[in-house]
Amino acid sequence: MPAKTDITEILQRFDELPDDAVVPTRLVALLHSVSERTVRREYPSVRLTPNRTGVRVGDLRAMSRNEKP
Repeated sequence: MPAKTDITEILQRFDELPDDAVVPTRLVALLHSVSERTVRREYPSVRLTPNRTGVRVGDLRAMSRNEKP
């Protein structure tokens, strides 16, 4: 799990991240005010390791524009 400072740093630089960047489910949950479980079930995810997943920034941006990722 990323440290609190890592999440804060990612949030500060979020607009600068390329669409191919993958952010942790914890950050997505914070951004969208949902649980991490909801993110894992309902968001398109990318497997980072056997125990960690994330979501592509481009998919999040598409979802914000009400487009399908």
